[in-house]
Amino acid sequence: MKNVKVILISVVLCAAVFANSRTAALGGAEFWAGDRANIAIFPATINDHDFVEMDGVGGADANATILWGDATTWGFGFDGTDDDTWMNIYWGNGDVGLNVAYISADATPTVVDSENSGFAVSYGQNFDWGELGCGFKSGYEIDGEHENDASEYWAKWRDDMNAWVFDSATASLSSTDDGQTNGRTTMDLGFAMFTHLDAGGADVLFGLGVDYHSEETNNLGVTSMTLPSATLAVEADLTDWATLRAWASHEYGFSCTNDDAAGTDPCTDDATGVSGTDYGFGLGFNWGAAQLDMQVGTQLFTNPVATMTGFKDLDTEGTVTLSYSF
Repeated sequence: MKNVKVILISVVLCAAVFANSRTAALGGAEFWAGDRANIAIFPATINDHDFVEMDGVGGADANATILWGDATTWGFGFDGTDDDTWMNIYWGNGDVGLNVAYISADATPTVVDSENSGFAVSYGQNFDWGELGCGFKSGYEIDGEHENDASEYWAKWRDDMNAWVFDSATASLSSTDDGQTNGRTTMDLGFAMFTHLDAGGADVLFGLGVDYHSEETNNLGVTSMTLPSATLAVEADLTDWATLRAWASHEYGFSCTNDDAAGTDPCTDDATGVSGTDYGFGLGFNWGAAQLDMQVGTQLFTNPVATMTGFKDLDTEGTVTLSYSF
């Protein structure tokens, strides 16, 4: 165990090249209800936390968020990848959560006096029939330019569901429109059932779902369905302060149709395809109120000595999340 502790401390010292949050190494925030990342998809969870967090530490840009309050929760957020959002405020009253952001930027960065403004609003509330999160975004960036007419709608739902081996379920709906004549519109629908299994010192996640995607560009459309979309994840304690995380997912292309016979066919295996497998690993360190979460690449496991001694470049699959709860 002493050697394990030395190795993990070495990883922390090299953490700036690693990545992201706890749920990025566990298959997604919708499967882990208590995690802070749920604020983005279920804003009512704003009321459950008091913390300051830095995400993307060690990368080109970093995000910062702070939440605090008792009967009323307030918060502010700063996105290091978006210099044009000058206001990003969180609010919660115990039952309802709200996030409002205002965007002000050049509509076309290369054109003088080409101004643009937009906003993003997300709302969340808990009901007898489950958690609800929804949002709307207008006037955001597409292909390096800010488009006044672009819009995005989304909604998320999650609740208990006793079906077969599963005890919970989640569903999602999203739609985007780039606002251009004969431009690109998309719609995505998703539904998944999942359960958490107690494996002693580990929490094992198993989920199965179905996803539907539709998009239209220049009046030519593509629709696809994946069935099933399977997710496996495990969060295992190494010590009382260190945790190992891993996840794997597989999507099977149940059906796909494409109207654009002349273009690249996204329904074929040699293009983007609708079937695929993905996986990831992560480490977490919990020192009471202070936490550090990272996503790590396979290189740490296949060549740990050379990686941690600096003789081999470290993976750059993401960056670190640092948080302090109070």
